[in-house]
Amino acid sequence: MLNINFIAMKKISLILTFTCICSQMLFSNIISDDESPQLKKGDWFTIEFTNRLEDYSTPVDSINYCAPIDLKKLALKCEVAEISNKNLRLDFRFERVFDLSEDGRYYDSYFENETVVKNDVDLQDIVFKVEANLRNDPIQFLNAGISDSDVYSYATFSRMVDIKGMSMSSATYGEAVVLKFVRYLIEGYLKDWQKQDYNIPLPASGDIDVADYKKYRILESNLPAEHNFQVVINVPDSLIGEEMEIFETTLISFPQDINKKIFSQRAKKGENYLSLYLPEQRLLKLRFGAREIKFIATPNDSLRVNFDADNDELYNSLVSNFQGDQEYLSHLIKEPKYDRLYPKGMEKINSMDSVIQFLNEYMEQLITTLDSFKHELSANFYKKQLMSIYYWTADGIIYWCEKREMPSNYSEINKIGAFQNIHPLYDYVFLPVTYAKYAMPDNYTRYLTHVTYNSFRPDFESVSTNQWFTRIYNHIDNYDIYDVIYWGYPKYLTLKNIVLSDLENNGIKSAQENYDKFLANCKYPPLLNEIKEYYNEIQKIEPGASLLDFPLNFIKHKNFDRDNGKYKVVLFHGYMHEDEKEQLVKNISFATKKLNLKNGLEFIVVYNEERDKRFTNIEFPKSEHFKTTYIGISSFEKYWEDRNTFRVFAGRLIVISPDNKIVTRSSNGWDIYNVIPEYIKAQNQPQSHENRKAMILGALIALFGSALIAWTIIKINNRRIKKRESARRKLSELELKAIRSQMNPHFIFNAMGSIQNLMNHGKTEKANLYLSSFAKLMRMVLSSSNKKLVSLSDELKLIRLYLELEQLRVSFNFKIDVKEDVDPETEEIPGMLLQPFVENAVIHGITPKGEGIIEVDISKSETDLVCSISDDGVGIDPAKTGNGNGLAMKFAEKRINLLSEQLKTRMKLKVENRSVSEGKSGTKVTLIIPVE
Repeated sequence: MLNINFIAMKKISLILTFTCICSQMLFSNIISDDESPQLKKGDWFTIEFTNRLEDYSTPVDSINYCAPIDLKKLALKCEVAEISNKNLRLDFRFERVFDLSEDGRYYDSYFENETVVKNDVDLQDIVFKVEANLRNDPIQFLNAGISDSDVYSYATFSRMVDIKGMSMSSATYGEAVVLKFVRYLIEGYLKDWQKQDYNIPLPASGDIDVADYKKYRILESNLPAEHNFQVVINVPDSLIGEEMEIFETTLISFPQDINKKIFSQRAKKGENYLSLYLPEQRLLKLRFGAREIKFIATPNDSLRVNFDADNDELYNSLVSNFQGDQEYLSHLIKEPKYDRLYPKGMEKINSMDSVIQFLNEYMEQLITTLDSFKHELSANFYKKQLMSIYYWTADGIIYWCEKREMPSNYSEINKIGAFQNIHPLYDYVFLPVTYAKYAMPDNYTRYLTHVTYNSFRPDFESVSTNQWFTRIYNHIDNYDIYDVIYWGYPKYLTLKNIVLSDLENNGIKSAQENYDKFLANCKYPPLLNEIKEYYNEIQKIEPGASLLDFPLNFIKHKNFDRDNGKYKVVLFHGYMHEDEKEQLVKNISFATKKLNLKNGLEFIVVYNEERDKRFTNIEFPKSEHFKTTYIGISSFEKYWEDRNTFRVFAGRLIVISPDNKIVTRSSNGWDIYNVIPEYIKAQNQPQSHENRKAMILGALIALFGSALIAWTIIKINNRRIKKRESARRKLSELELKAIRSQMNPHFIFNAMGSIQNLMNHGKTEKANLYLSSFAKLMRMVLSSSNKKLVSLSDELKLIRLYLELEQLRVSFNFKIDVKEDVDPETEEIPGMLLQPFVENAVIHGITPKGEGIIEVDISKSETDLVCSISDDGVGIDPAKTGNGNGLAMKFAEKRINLLSEQLKTRMKLKVENRSVSEGKSGTKVTLIIPVE
C-alpha cells in the first residue's frame, strides 16, 4: 500500500513539475501577482545625468580639444529600500554635482569641503523617496519636505595668479540645482525602466531632456546593465579550453602593475562572444593563454579578434568600428615616444633655453604624428592622447630642472607650449571613472604624482591653496603639510600616494592614522576604492601571516627548505652596486652575530633567470655568519607575481621565521637585530597571561562595582548640572578649534608667500635662511596648537622669530619691551594670541608703506596684563569693516570673545587709528588680559 501511494505521489509530482515549467516558459516575461520580482532589497546603482557624453565622432579641425568645455554632471545613487510582489520603493541620494564652464569656472561636490564658500546643506541629507507600482502605474514621490522651489546652492570659482606681479584674483559665482528638476530626471529614467517592468539588466544609457541635462548613463551597479560593448574572438581548435581574460590596463605597463580583471571565461570552439557594459571609452587588455593584446574599448562598438595559432602578431587581426583608435594604439605600443621621464638625448642638455627648444620641437613632432591619424580617430580618444602629450612635456621640463637642482623659473618654463593647454585642477574629470592608476592618459597622473602640483599657464592658474607655493616641500612626505597646502583632486591624489607608500614600506601600524584621516575626509570614489583595496591587500601580508598561505613560486623551488628551522631573510634581486651588496651583507652579518641564533640564519636571493643573469651580477659576498641560497625563477612574470605579493622594492628584505611566518617585509638588514628579538618576545608570551589579566580585571570590577553605584547615586543631581555646563564648554572649545584650524593655514599661506617672493627675486640665500627659520617657527606653532595656555615667554619668542623672518623680505625695525613688573616665564596666555596682531601690523601696516617700526609693549596694571602692538604704517582703512584690515584680525577678535566666555574672564581689545589718537600715522592694538 505504501509502495502504491509513493508511485502515485511521484506521478503527481512529475505532472505538477511539467505544468510549472510550461507555465514559466509561456509567461516568462510577465510578472504575476504571486511571482517575486528580480530585484531585492539592498540592490543599488549609480546613475549620471549630464549635458554631454564623450564625443566618439571624428575630430573637427576648428575645435581646441584641450580648452575648458561647458560640462555639467549630476550623479545619484539609487538603492532598493523595499520591494514586494506589487510595489517597489527606491531611495535616490545625491552622489555628485559637477560644473565646469568654458571660461574655467569649476565646482565638484566631491571636494566641497575644500571650497571657499561652504554649503549649509549636506548633499547626502537630500533623499528622494520614490514608490513605483510594478503594474506601470504613475511614479509617486513620497518626499513631503521637498518643494518645487527648493534648491541645492553651490558656487563655481575661478582663480588666477600672476606670480610676476605677486597678485592673485579669484571669483565665485552662485549656482544651484533645482530639486524639482532632479525629480523630473529620476522620473524620466524610471519611465524607461518601467517599459521593461523593472526587470534587469538595467537600462544603461539614453536620452533625457530636463533643464541642462540631455543624457544619462549607469556608472556603477551591483546589478547587470544592458551590454554596450562586445568582443568577438574566433578561436582555433588548438586554443579551445584556454582562459580568456579582460583587464583594465595602462598604455605603458610595468611588471609591478597589477591590472584589474573585469571579465573571464573559457574558450569554446568557433566564435566566442565576450559582452560587457562600459560607461565610457577605456583601455583594456585581452589575455588569451600566453598571448596578450591591448585595445581601445568604446561604447556601442563590436570588436573582432581573429586568433591564428601560428601567428603571434595580433594587432593586424583586430577589426573595430573605431579602427583608427586601434591603429594609433598599436603605433604607440610598437614605437613608444613618451614612455620615459623625458626623451632620449634630453639628459645631455644643460642649458634652459636649449632644453625648452628641444622639448617644444619634440612635442610638435608627437602632435604631428597624432594629427596624421586625426581624421581616423574618435574625438574622445584624440583629446586624451593630446592631453597626454601636453602633460608629458610639462612633466619633462620640471623633472629636468629637478635633476639639476635648478629652481623652476616660471617665466622661462612658461615658454613650453604645453603649459597653455593643461588644467590640472579639473582635467581629472576627463579620466575614466575607474581607478586613477588605470586611467588614460597615464601622464596626467604621473605629472601630479611625481613632478608638480601647479600648472604654469600664462595667467598662472594655481592648483594649490597657496598661490605662491614653490617646489620647496616637494620631497617632504608629510601628510599634514600637504593636507594644508594643496587643494581638490591634486591634494587627495598626493595624500593617497603618501598613505600607500607608508603602507607598502612600513605596514598598517605606521600608516593607520593617516589612512583613517584620508577615509574621513576624501569623498572621491576612485581614490577611496584604490586605497581601501590596497589596505586590504597589505593586511594579508602583515607580520604573523604564513608564507605557506600564498601561491608563491619561489617556495616551490628545490633550493627552498621550509623545514630547516632557520630564520630566512629573502631578497628579490634588482640592480645593486657592489658596495651596496657589501653593506647589506655586513648588516645581516652583524645582526646574525649579535643574535646568536640557535639554528643560524639563511639569506635567500630570488632572481629572474631571463634577465638578472644577463644584465647584472647576482652573486653576493660570502659571509661566515650565514648561508646564502640562490633561487632562480625562469618566468619573468612569475618572478613579479611573487614580488607583487609582498609589495616590495629591490633592496628591501623580507624576514621569515622558522615556522614560515612573516616577521617583517621591509627590513634593511641592520634592523634584523631588533626585529627578530621583538618577534621572539611576542611569540614567547605565556598563554596564561591573558587569563591572569581577565581574573585581575574581574576582581577589580567586583571590588569597585558597589563603590561605583554609590558614587553614581550621590552624584546624579550634580551630574545634570555639570552636563549642561559641559555642553556649553564643549561648544565653545569646538568653536575655538575651528578658528585655530583657520588661523594656522592662513598663517602658513602668508609665510609661504614670503618665501616665494624671495625666490622670484633671485634671493636664494635669503630664501634658504627664511625656510630654515620658518621650520623652527612651524615647530613652535604646531607644539602650541593643542595647548590652551602657553607662557608669555614662549609667545614672545614666537613673535620675535616671526618678525625676524619678515625682516628678510620687508625693511622695518621692531622693539619688544617687557616691563620689570612682568615675569614672562610665569605669566600664561592663550597660544598665538598676540601673533595675529603682529602679523597684521607687518602685512597691512608696514608692507604697503615699505618701511617702519613695530613696537610690542608688555606691562601690568593691577591684576591685568596689558599688551600693546603699535606700528607707524598706513593705519586703518576706514573703508574696511571691523576693527582691522586682515583676516587674522577677524579670527583673533572672535577668538578673544570665545576665550573670555570659556575662561570666565573679561578680555578687552581696543584698536586705534594713531592718526586720530596721537596725530601720526599707524595703528595701535591694545589687549587687556586678566591674569589674577
